Amino acid sequence: MAKSPQSQSQASWRVALTFDVEHHDRPAHPDGTRLVLRTLAERDVVATHFIQGRWAQAYPDLARDLARQGHLIGNHSHHHTPMTWLSPKGLAKDVRQAEQAVRRATGHDPRPWFRCPYGDGADDPEVLAALDRLGYRDVGWQVDTFDWRAKATGPQVVRTVIEQATAHGDGAVVLFHPWTPATGRAMPQIIDGLRAAGARFVRLDELR
Repeated sequence: MAKSPQSQSQASWRVALTFDVEHHDRPAHPDGTRLVLRTLAERDVVATHFIQGRWAQAYPDLARDLARQGHLIGNHSHHHTPMTWLSPKGLAKDVRQAEQAVRRATGHDPRPWFRCPYGDGADDPEVLAALDRLGYRDVGWQVDTFDWRAKATGPQVVRTVIEQATAHGDGAVVLFHPWTPATGRAMPQIIDGLRAAGARFVRLDELR
């Protein structure tokens, strides 16, 4: 049962900030991810980053920085293709390609942490079984910021995260996309607001 905001403000409760670090459909720049990383460091927050393999190949230094700052590293596929579109062989190849790219860039094995692109396949028994054979388990979320929407704004993202995370209570997993302008603008207020409500920020491996 989720704690009330009042009771949560009196005792520490855990929130996992998670980021899908990926190539995307709209023009953007890796500086968005750099801004998020800098904000996390300035506020002494640890998070979890699901890294797309092709992104790690394009920005290996930035991927390495994510790991060096103590964040948990996960796998977000190589081509960002919906998992249900792939054959079993194609799925295994895509996941392994991403794993190798992420390991080369960060020096960390992303197993067992995986997030299906678009969440596609997260409720598909065949996809989940295939991921399990590869040493992974899919990680979903309780709070979707919708920061990827073209009209998303920083204040909207702040309001969504604080309201929904406090409503969920201990163990809330929040989904972000660091390349979006809204996320970079919202992150300081999200961290400060949740901390004021008693939240403690953890990596996924501290929840599961």
